[in-house]
Amino acid sequence: MKITAVANQKGGVGKTATVLGLCSAASAQGKRVLAVDLDPQGNLTRGLGVMVEDLGDTPTANELLAEMQEGTALQAVVPTPWPGVDVIAATGDLATRDMDAASDAIYRLRACFEGCDLSAYDAVIFDCPPSVGRLLVGALVAADQLVYATEATVDGIKGIANVETTTAFVKKRVNQNLKIAGIVITRREQTGEENFREEELRDVYGSLVAKTVIPKRTAWRDANGRSEPIHSVKGSAGARAISTAYTDLLNELPIFDN
Repeated sequence: MKITAVANQKGGVGKTATVLGLCSAASAQGKRVLAVDLDPQGNLTRGLGVMVEDLGDTPTANELLAEMQEGTALQAVVPTPWPGVDVIAATGDLATRDMDAASDAIYRLRACFEGCDLSAYDAVIFDCPPSVGRLLVGALVAADQLVYATEATVDGIKGIANVETTTAFVKKRVNQNLKIAGIVITRREQTGEENFREEELRDVYGSLVAKTVIPKRTAWRDANGRSEPIHSVKGSAGARAISTAYTDLLNELPIFDN
């Protein structure tokens, strides 16, 4: 069972949408996924239909990472309305973890999962914050592989370059087994600029760039506003296009063990 981190230093480039799309596709295939929201904005948590006020005494990601605790991740798992998808929720106070100067801060997420029986899940997916701080580093320390998500824009591509530097450091110093699983182009529009940027990405990164490209459609925004899996939306050509793309992406990326 693999742990996959999805990241980009630039916000608003489809990072959380990629996690939600993969969860939706996995759910439609009858797979079970544990999604971990490491972004203090909590968009993944809300997108999966979980409201912070309903968490009760269940620990959030911030509480898991407040100190070094081994094997505690499953204590924070919350079921979602999406079939087969559970989440470890994020709240705004998670932002304090990026400022935690403790020497063990970047190892806490890995420790939380140590010894946990994750056999109920086919995959674990981290939604990383749009920053290069301790939360991102901690995710890279704990993950088996990394997926970059980006729009075909200058800022999105620069965001990948910024995360690459951090990834190289983590791989060299802490997590030698960390692999780059792929680069996903999201919210793609047919414009001359985006055509050029996609070509640029493929020239630089070659086969790391996924063949599957996620198109931009208003159906995604509508489904996300209702906290619904895109695969559950019927009667919309836009929804069909996006759900097909995420299914293809899930099949292309090595999210599951063979």
